[in-house]
Amino acid sequence: MTPLPEHLRNATHARTREAEKRARAALAELVKVGKPISFTAVARQAGVSTDFLYRSPELRMQIERRRAKGGSVPAAPADASGDSSTSAAVRALSARLTRQQETHREELASLRKALEIAQGENLDLRRRLARYEAD
Repeated sequence: MTPLPEHLRNATHARTREAEKRARAALAELVKVGKPISFTAVARQAGVSTDFLYRSPELRMQIERRRAKGGSVPAAPADASGDSSTSAAVRALSARLTRQQETHREELASLRKALEIAQGENLDLRRRLARYEAD
């Protein structure tokens, strides 16, 4: 595997630092306004993924510490609706994928049938040609 060129490495580090800065600012803002602290809340406020927050040891520690100070985090109604809309989206995409798979299976079966017919006709024509050439 070829290592990344220096300019790409630098760009990656700069993006990561910027995301960390946004996450710290989001955490501070949530604390300031007295909202419950959670990885999801910080991620939404900062525009980063929760995975990013969990993988950053420093940010993870800060969020867990702030969350512990505030007690348990109540389930926010926005999270519940986000989960149901996510689930609905997943169900819709799964149904669409299932329909596409069925359509593709039908097309494949049709193409196989046509190929069998074409191969049969080809074999018949070759046999007729062989008889014609023998005469």
